[in-house]
Amino acid sequence: VIAQNVEREPTISLKILRLVNSAHYGLSRKVSSIKEALAFLGMSELKTLIIASGIVSSIHDIEGFDIKQFWERSFNTASYAKNIAIETHQDPDIAFTAGLICNIGTILIHLGDPSAAMEISQHVKAGHASQAEFEKRRLGYTSAEVTAEICRRWKLPDELISAVADCIEPLNEPESSKMACILHIARYLSTFNTGSQEEDIIAKFPFPVAEKISLTKAVLAEKLPKLLTIESNMSALAN
Repeated sequence: VIAQNVEREPTISLKILRLVNSAHYGLSRKVSSIKEALAFLGMSELKTLIIASGIVSSIHDIEGFDIKQFWERSFNTASYAKNIAIETHQDPDIAFTAGLICNIGTILIHLGDPSAAMEISQHVKAGHASQAEFEKRRLGYTSAEVTAEICRRWKLPDELISAVADCIEPLNEPESSKMACILHIARYLSTFNTGSQEEDIIAKFPFPVAEKISLTKAVLAEKLPKLLTIESNMSALAN
């Protein structure tokens, strides 16, 4: 039934099949249907790809905004969040979805108020303030708050909503969730390019947030090298 429903959306089906047949999965033969993809990948992996593809397909090019780079970073954030959740015994599916959509508010601000969005972007690049600080100053709200609101309207789980709402400064919230801390760390890691030096990442690593989810410096010293080798397998969905 699930395969039949996905097949009714040709754009999503095409992207999923293209991704499943990519070198990342290394399948011995080509997969030609969503039913076959389900057999190869399993329900959890296919669900992840459907969510990712559906969100990407819903948002098109935005003038003055690198949408492909945005999605690549979002995919990386999602992959980091999922793997950190596994390490810390949290729900990896919620972590992945939270990582994938946590920056949607940025896109919505670009769509709703392009001039303000460009002004915010320029100030952030110049190092005048953090994105959240300047968004609050310029708009009166942050992109994280916008994301949380759209999640409420989509009737997503409360745990996911609180994670995206609190991920910017999770320790400032009296009851910040572990998922918000996971998302904060995943967002931080996704700002680095593949091949970045480990010492550069460690230099400003949010250790107080990591400790909230029992990722001590000793644990990070062991886990970080492996974590940094993780690459999202979904970049093809952005094309």
